[in-house]
Amino acid sequence: MKLADYVVDYLVSLGAKHVFLVTGGAVAHVVDAVGRRKRERGDFDYVCVQHEQAGAMAAETYSRLGPGMGVVLVTSGPGATNLITGMCGCWFDSIPALFISGQVASAESVDAIAAKPRQVGFQETDIVRIVAPITKFAEKIADPARIRYCLERAVYLARAGRPGPALIDIPVDLQVADINPDKLAGFDPVEEGLTPETDSDETVTQKISDIIALINQAERPVLLLGGGIKIAKAEREAIDFAEALGFPIVVSWSGFDILPHDHPQYMGHLGVYGARGANFLVQNADLLISLGSRLDTRQTGGRVKTFARGAKKVMVDIDRNEIEKGRGLAIDVGVHADVRHFLELARPRLAEIVKRDRSAWISRARAWKERYGTPKNDPPANGISAYDFLKALSDALGENETIVVDEGGNLVWTMQSFAIKKGQRLISTFGNSPMGYALPAAIGASVALGNKPVICIDGDGGFQPNTQELQTVAYYKLPLKIFIMNNRGMAIIKQFQDAYFDSNYYASSPEHGFASPDFAAVARAYGIDAITLEKPEDISSGIQKVLSHEGPILCNVLVDTNQKLSPKLEFGRPLEDMSPYLPREEFMKNMIVEPLPESKEIPTSTGWQTLQ
Repeated sequence: MKLADYVVDYLVSLGAKHVFLVTGGAVAHVVDAVGRRKRERGDFDYVCVQHEQAGAMAAETYSRLGPGMGVVLVTSGPGATNLITGMCGCWFDSIPALFISGQVASAESVDAIAAKPRQVGFQETDIVRIVAPITKFAEKIADPARIRYCLERAVYLARAGRPGPALIDIPVDLQVADINPDKLAGFDPVEEGLTPETDSDETVTQKISDIIALINQAERPVLLLGGGIKIAKAEREAIDFAEALGFPIVVSWSGFDILPHDHPQYMGHLGVYGARGANFLVQNADLLISLGSRLDTRQTGGRVKTFARGAKKVMVDIDRNEIEKGRGLAIDVGVHADVRHFLELARPRLAEIVKRDRSAWISRARAWKERYGTPKNDPPANGISAYDFLKALSDALGENETIVVDEGGNLVWTMQSFAIKKGQRLISTFGNSPMGYALPAAIGASVALGNKPVICIDGDGGFQPNTQELQTVAYYKLPLKIFIMNNRGMAIIKQFQDAYFDSNYYASSPEHGFASPDFAAVARAYGIDAITLEKPEDISSGIQKVLSHEGPILCNVLVDTNQKLSPKLEFGRPLEDMSPYLPREEFMKNMIVEPLPESKEIPTSTGWQTLQ
């Protein structure tokens, strides 16, 4: 059997129906094997993207949503190095994916000679060493007899513990090697001692006792639901746990879509660009239980020691390094465990929790949500308000929709405007957050869902790095509904420049180097229908036109060029004290925990001197 055919058979056995690829000489044999499998059996297919980075991003969302694991095939050299940004997205967001790169023939490799020049074969690149820090497994196949072992190990490690990407590099001569599948050695994680190391059940049980003791003492508890719940496929268990506790719930951005936002316990999303009310809730808590959230600085703010400073902190996470990272984040009870397993062990212990009257705390939480849950929105000076548009889009979408969002201003506006409905998924690559993500990620989502419509929200900056994937959309007739929040500038950077660089919009505005094309015209050049919305009165009819359109369509939304992101946490401030700053009398009334000395006055200066 040809090794390339064995690879494709193995991919099919994983349950995947598609592979994303850009062909090339060093991977041609594997691509041919995929094509023959499609022709002869029809149970596997490939999707040609225009750039390898786009393939990696598409594979990420395919893994999140689809049948089996996302897989990418690329050639050697630049084909492989182009994967890195998308691979980082999988690494930081804990998404399993398999990347297979072709490599120069073994005899043409630097590995075949004693001297070590930079390169021997054309486009030879040591991709294994390059991606080692951002993969769970990376290996170049040196012996055809290892192909089964390496595939099984790569996939196991990609899924085990905290998931992530894996890469296998296959020299072109080995792709045509003749192998006997019955004689190939397999991989056994138990034999190799590679099963995930987590707290024992005995340890978790003891820690649950400690958590119950903290719950029984708490007057102002809060439950934080993070993205690890989705990775563990424990959404239902987490909601059952939350409802049994009855505590106010906040979510991280990665956990934004775990439960509908009309759930009576849902109080908002926390963080640097979170809901002001949710931040007040967390900062005034006396107990914070975090399930599957790594509590990074986008959630805690840069002054980590001030985060939930009046609260005992419980953190359940699959990665011990996240619990123990320190930097001022002191965890009182850290549970190193899969969230689902923790919840299974905790469920029979819920009867030990003493019922307490926390009605005043819950009423306070609801008051914060009602008063501060919706961003204040100044009337647009020109164009359309991003907040008005995205709220209208959120209202117009039905249950079970999939929404893919890019980064920067369009992501912040979306997270601050959307109210998740039952069954909706809202996806972005929150850890790496690269420009150019949303369009290829929406492609991967649509393919994973059987070519169903997907909502793609992007910005004028974020859309341009992967505009070429409109060709992929057009060729496969994917019914994407693409909304470009076009403020003709880099909104999030401009606001940063307002605060720290005297509003010198270098490299972030048309006057200083950053400009965009007519996106509607670009879409039409690819054969995709497009409309442009310019006025607030266009919002409702424009959204309906896009959502009812058969096939792909792009909507160029001309957002107010001065649109701000509000609220936001400025550098050096504690999480509860967001900009625009509340009058100090109002701020103080919202604090149960003692405010920090610097919060007793509104800062009067800007610039780097305000940074702590």
